[in-house]
Amino acid sequence: MSIIESDWKKFKELRKIALDRFCQGVITDTRTITQHGALSAHARYGMIYGLINDRNHDMARMFDDLARSSALWKLTLMVSHDLLTDAELSILSDDARKLLSDIERRHYEIEWVDEIAHDD
Repeated sequence: MSIIESDWKKFKELRKIALDRFCQGVITDTRTITQHGALSAHARYGMIYGLINDRNHDMARMFDDLARSSALWKLTLMVSHDLLTDAELSILSDDARKLLSDIERRHYEIEWVDEIAHDD
């Protein structure tokens, strides 16, 4: 399904908002992991590495390859990751908003590890 011209122009604005919010979330989660003093530096490093790796995959799916033909799909991903508010989406056409209204939103969560101490 292709996006209409007026929504395509608005998509580009929404994409910038979502990308900034996505990156800010990664930075915040990285800071939270970094400050978790109960884990060793090595465990925190591993968590940050995994987080960046996982989020890079999502980032590519949502923000790379800026093509009109995939804009609606990318919007659904942005909404499902709760990167755009209903107020921000209100600039889109009725058809686009209707398509996005049933998308389940889920927040990113940090996957904490149980640190295992190794005796070397």
